Amino acid sequence: MTPDQVAAEAAAVQSLEREAAALKMALFAVAEQKKAHQGTGAVDMTALVANGSGITRREATKQIKLATRIETAPQVKKALAKPGMSTAKAAIVTGALDELPSDLTAAQRDQVETELVEAAQEMTADQLTRKAKRAIETLDIKRADDIENKRLQREEHAQRRLSEFWIGRPDEQTGLVKFGGKTDALTADMLRAVIDSKTSPRKRALAQAETTGLETAPVEDRRDMTPAEKAGEAFAEIIRHLPAESFGNHGGVNAALVVTIDEQSLRGQTDRAGVTEFGTSISAGELRMIACGAGILPAVLDGNSVPLDVGRTKRFHTQKQRIALAQRDQGCAYPSCDRPPGWCESHHATRWSDGGHTTVDDGVLLCGHHHRHVHQADIPIRFADRHPEFQIRGTWQHNHRYRPRQRELIPA
Repeated sequence: MTPDQVAAEAAAVQSLEREAAALKMALFAVAEQKKAHQGTGAVDMTALVANGSGITRREATKQIKLATRIETAPQVKKALAKPGMSTAKAAIVTGALDELPSDLTAAQRDQVETELVEAAQEMTADQLTRKAKRAIETLDIKRADDIENKRLQREEHAQRRLSEFWIGRPDEQTGLVKFGGKTDALTADMLRAVIDSKTSPRKRALAQAETTGLETAPVEDRRDMTPAEKAGEAFAEIIRHLPAESFGNHGGVNAALVVTIDEQSLRGQTDRAGVTEFGTSISAGELRMIACGAGILPAVLDGNSVPLDVGRTKRFHTQKQRIALAQRDQGCAYPSCDRPPGWCESHHATRWSDGGHTTVDDGVLLCGHHHRHVHQADIPIRFADRHPEFQIRGTWQHNHRYRPRQRELIPA
């Protein structure tokens, strides 16, 4: 078969799987209601499902509960067999519906369910999870902010208490030392920002291109190293080059992590959560505390203090422009791609050679793979409401990456 035929067959099988999953959930719900296990000799429904499906009792219990919850969410049930849907996404949506405040009316719950189901068909499961945590923003953004901020405060407190670190002794044969642990999501993002900056292959190419004037400058050949080995090398380099002032009571941090937050929250006037470039949400109080001295670079919404447009005076986007692009695109802008900003490079929507300008309004973040694809396929790019869209097979498409709705800022 040709590649297109293989893709078509795979899509057909996936369609059958969705239809079968929808039917299975409906049957499980009815079987649970009618206590169908009693006619089979099984101890309970969990045993019936586990034995018939070859799964654990724990997984069987989850499937039965999900089937029951889907019965109470008619729009989820109706859409379960549609493209882009899955039982995993159904679990995310029904879970979010269960967490909605009890004072909502039936019409309001239906409105939230409608938006989540529509989003589920376009977003990845990770993107849908982030949206589901703020499901009520469909009705009340301020209330969504308050609920999210309180949840984050609880999680951050728990993370601090559960953080741990261990380091072993050198191995007698290799001399290598194993270490590990757990830390809060913000600290992990700060470390990830540094590791990505030292391991992303396209970043090294761009850094050399800026100094040599070449679009494709030679890069050190490290293809024989695994991603884990490259990350280990980068981590060792970070530790070895920590500045002396980062120890003791100075609390310096060697990483610059971009966090998006509106000005009112940064000034303590509201409690809207901030979001790191990796998608981690941070409570407003935590962000205000660390923004004073840690390696945090706020991307403040509604601020005009940073000159971002440098026209054609430079070929490559500046650091501040890349920060603005990351805040806008949140990663690779190509449809369905989920690469984070640290793995991307800035692309001119109108090619530099065709008179394109090095501006945020004409810039797009693309991962290395999609950057090459856009160039090779000569894919047109336009902007709709300042967000990039790509003309693919005759239709304009954009990345459905979830973005929390922004409250309209009221001038002081």
